[in-house]
Amino acid sequence: MKQRILILMLLLTAFFSADVHAEEQALTKTVEAIGTSSINAQNVAKARDQAISDGLVAAMEKVISDFLPLESLVQNFQVLNEMLYDHTDEFIQDYRVLTEARSGKVYRVIVQATVSVDHVQMQLAIAGIMLGEKAMPRILFFITEQNPVGSLTKCWWKEGADIDKNASEIGMIKAMRDAGLLMVDTDGIIQYIKYEDIELEVDLDQSEAIDLGVRFNADIVIVGKATAYTASNIMRGQVKSFKGTLTARAYRTDTGEEIASITQTSVAVNADAITGGRDALSSAGVLAGDKLSSQIINAWRTEIKKQIVVEIIVEGTGHLANFVAFRDILTDIPGVNNIQLREMKADKAIISVDFQGDTKELADKLMLKNYESFGINIYEIFQNSLHVALIPDQGL
Repeated sequence: MKQRILILMLLLTAFFSADVHAEEQALTKTVEAIGTSSINAQNVAKARDQAISDGLVAAMEKVISDFLPLESLVQNFQVLNEMLYDHTDEFIQDYRVLTEARSGKVYRVIVQATVSVDHVQMQLAIAGIMLGEKAMPRILFFITEQNPVGSLTKCWWKEGADIDKNASEIGMIKAMRDAGLLMVDTDGIIQYIKYEDIELEVDLDQSEAIDLGVRFNADIVIVGKATAYTASNIMRGQVKSFKGTLTARAYRTDTGEEIASITQTSVAVNADAITGGRDALSSAGVLAGDKLSSQIINAWRTEIKKQIVVEIIVEGTGHLANFVAFRDILTDIPGVNNIQLREMKADKAIISVDFQGDTKELADKLMLKNYESFGINIYEIFQNSLHVALIPDQGL
């Protein structure tokens, strides 16, 4: 009996270890696609290679279309061609040919390809292409820095502190801009703090940072601390090594939720303590920026893909043709995946809609549509419901 329990525990441990390992791996997607090529001068081998290349491009297109709406695909097609479709080897982790066939002068293959979704999303972000019609987030930094330990703490928001941008923050900003994230300029915030005579401590807490983020239209605030200190390595009595450590957490300003955290350490060598510490802090900032960018973009992408159910209460359905037209228009709105009629009365209907976004976004999209024989009045918007009245065009 004891032996069976031991075996069961080992199996459960192996199962959960594999599950955790899978979660830590980069996000990928495996798809199948058909590739086609013409056979010229009886060169079958070349046609096969070209058909495989064509299939890999088709696989990329399948993956990208999952998170980019048609409008964005069309608008950015030239960029997608040059950045992604011409470089499939950079985004496809592996592939295999499932089957292949020749038909006259045409060669076709079916390929199964594993695409790195993380890498594709990162490249789209760098190119400034919106993910799922939602722009990349705006970031506001609150990083304190000491170089070396015991020296004056540097931060931009505290009067009397050194307000020059610190080395770790500069490194983080560069890395995150390279990843396609947007930064909030602090100059205007400094003037606001002075004008309003706001007293902020050097060690800013989460709520104060989020409050300033909301005031200045930041989607995410990053609060952290960077410290440089002398390491134990010495060369020829003068050249020393210095360690820079940066710890930071990222919070959404709309919910206060922590969506990313990081601790990074880097080492630099120099005879001068200030220069060596600054180099170490700068490198730690770049490393932290790279890691945080990936976490933030993944969190932002998850939010974009989140689907909600919206109940739409429609009044004025007595004119059935108007209601049918409204439902058809609703079906064509990007992000609407499923519509179900829950209730139908003489002059009122209740529709359930699966929508990728929030209720306010759905209402905005409905307002932008052209209704030929009627108009709409959205008179109530709640978290998961809309109240809409169909208004007949008096001119008809």
